[in-house]
Amino acid sequence: MKKTLKILSIILAVVIGYFVVTASIYLPFVIHDAKTDYIYEYDFDYLMILGNQVVGKDTPSSLMIERIDRAVEYLSENKECVAVVCGGITTDEQIISEAELMKKLLIEKGIGADRIILEDKSTTTFENFEYARKVIENHSGKSIKKVLVAFLSSDYHIHRASVIAEHYGYNNIGKVSCTTQNGFVKTVIREYFVGYDLLIRLIKD
Repeated sequence: MKKTLKILSIILAVVIGYFVVTASIYLPFVIHDAKTDYIYEYDFDYLMILGNQVVGKDTPSSLMIERIDRAVEYLSENKECVAVVCGGITTDEQIISEAELMKKLLIEKGIGADRIILEDKSTTTFENFEYARKVIENHSGKSIKKVLVAFLSSDYHIHRASVIAEHYGYNNIGKVSCTTQNGFVKTVIREYFVGYDLLIRLIKD
């Protein structure tokens, strides 16, 4: 019995140590990007607005509203920038895609419909950048490497999204962050575990 407990204690210590070490390596990057206010000397041609959960049938989550408010601020300051709203239908209950709902919210807040294009098929961050690339290239008539693209997301999500953007060939992608008003610690912890999926996907690709 004592021997079994000793073995279990060793296993538990190894597991805890593993999580402590990997978290201490990865999370500083997440927090650094979350807390950095990125400033650019040029304007972007496109601003990708990454979607977030639709609550129930057609209600925007608090995180989506935060992203839209930040997007309105950015687009109001950068009049020539075109918004690319990203996100499809991710639950059986939804009756509107994340992209369509965000477009509706942007228009309600004064952004012209002619400045908004949809990417309404994606269900993951990987797909956001994969599908938006095609949308932007079709709209601009140029390679993604020849247009200036920024993405907007919640602060905790900036690091992972920027890694994925580079994976899909976005050249010098801009980062526009919005502050998470509630639950920042919880979302950062979630990013740690989602980071494993990111690593596995990048290795496979």
